[in-house]
Amino acid sequence: MSSGLTQDRDTPRRRNERISIISTDDPCQHAASLRDWSQDYLQLSKGAFSGEIVEISVGPIQVFKETIYQCVDEKANPRCNSYTVGVPVSVTENGYWQGRHLERDSLITLRPNEELHFRTPRESTILVTVIDCTAFDAFVRDTAGVDVSRLIAPSNAAGLPADVAQSYRVTLGTVLASVAATPEIFEHQASAKSVAETVMSASRNALQAKSPLNESPRTTHAVQRAIVERARSYIVVNRENPPTVAELSSYLKMSRRGLHHAFVNVLGINVATFLRYVRLHGVRKELLRAGPTDSVSSIACKWGFWHMGMFSSYYKSLFGETPSTTMRKVSSATRAESHSHH
Repeated sequence: MSSGLTQDRDTPRRRNERISIISTDDPCQHAASLRDWSQDYLQLSKGAFSGEIVEISVGPIQVFKETIYQCVDEKANPRCNSYTVGVPVSVTENGYWQGRHLERDSLITLRPNEELHFRTPRESTILVTVIDCTAFDAFVRDTAGVDVSRLIAPSNAAGLPADVAQSYRVTLGTVLASVAATPEIFEHQASAKSVAETVMSASRNALQAKSPLNESPRTTHAVQRAIVERARSYIVVNRENPPTVAELSSYLKMSRRGLHHAFVNVLGINVATFLRYVRLHGVRKELLRAGPTDSVSSIACKWGFWHMGMFSSYYKSLFGETPSTTMRKVSSATRAESHSHH
């Protein structure tokens, strides 16, 4: 889905300190493109990745629109000591935010310093704002006489009335488009302050309108998500001696059947595929920062792949390109950078 902003699609670019419009074709690089967030993306659906981030930062707020074409499992931490509030623009199929099923009119939230777990639909566009705790606490107290913590604590993906959800989408989208079209807004304190207050006001309204009756259950999904996260950590720590499904079951003290159900329900793939995908992403990250003496085969072996033909087939099936193509991106980027310095 287009952001509605004119830009060059062929090269990712950052416009200035406060405005970013970035197009990506790599899940690992996309994860690193959102300022002030620490993120780890695991691509779950097969094929070439495509994404876009349009982002602004002004005073106590960050607003961004993220579009992703592939099903991705996101593990992320936003800016410290901030509230995260947002709404989907489009949801094509099952998506889960903090273990709750995502609908088009869901209000998505994170409490301060809460880790995000978001399994995106295959096509996903979300509008999100991250607001400094101190600023938002004071704003909501002054304008509504309530504590933000009371509004945001009960749930991570509650339902919104359709008109409120649409109003919130329009406000965040308009702010992004206006600032991108007129960057000098940030040069004037009055307009910059007005932008921040517009976003905080819209976010407060959305939080006040969310319906606890529309909250989707998360008990089973939350337990299964915790199992998936423990498994992921164990696989990454033991990457040079990748565990088998049986070893993973033993480590997690659960049956293979229970493990299988957890992965299929949370990520839509079985345990064996997940084991392979984590290792393939590990290879990809290393290929993207490979030095002149590194080889595809040595990096693949490091992550437990010993049959190069099968490894290449798995890699191309998931990412839509060969390992050597990924590696060439790095050398091309390095060459381009060295030329730019001459």
